[in-house]
Amino acid sequence: MSNLQFMIGEQTSVVVPRTEQEDEVPVDKAWAIHAAIIGLNTGNLLFRGLELDPDNPGMVTVACLAVLAAALPFQAIFFLINSYIQEAPNVHEIEYIMLQRLSLICQTISYLSLTAIGILMFETHVYVGGSFFVGCVVAFFLLRAAMNQAEALATNIRVNS
Repeated sequence: MSNLQFMIGEQTSVVVPRTEQEDEVPVDKAWAIHAAIIGLNTGNLLFRGLELDPDNPGMVTVACLAVLAAALPFQAIFFLINSYIQEAPNVHEIEYIMLQRLSLICQTISYLSLTAIGILMFETHVYVGGSFFVGCVVAFFLLRAAMNQAEALATNIRVNS
């Protein structure tokens, strides 16, 4: 198995730049996810930053806003890498692997910035933060149940075929 196939798991197809003949279906759902995260982070930076008391800012809020600010460049780099991979013709395998690793680092930092959003929710009010936490836990279990169901359905389809 080549390094590229190892990097993307058992998937045998290679991500290649899109052509004009292909449908306008989004190639990478991560693009939409990170666009939402960058919007959430930027909105929180703007509005929470404007709410800060200049004389006595809450240090937890300032620390969370600093995490969000630090994540923004990584989110921008993710978009650049993703665009380059999709648009550049003939991306060499080694270059592709390196870009995928960099993209993974950027995605991880982007996802970790959501922790600061959660802490900011608790800083707003304990009930708001608690509701956010309970919502995250329920969403996680629903996602996990859906993934298990999809895997079971896929296995049944393979067995019956």
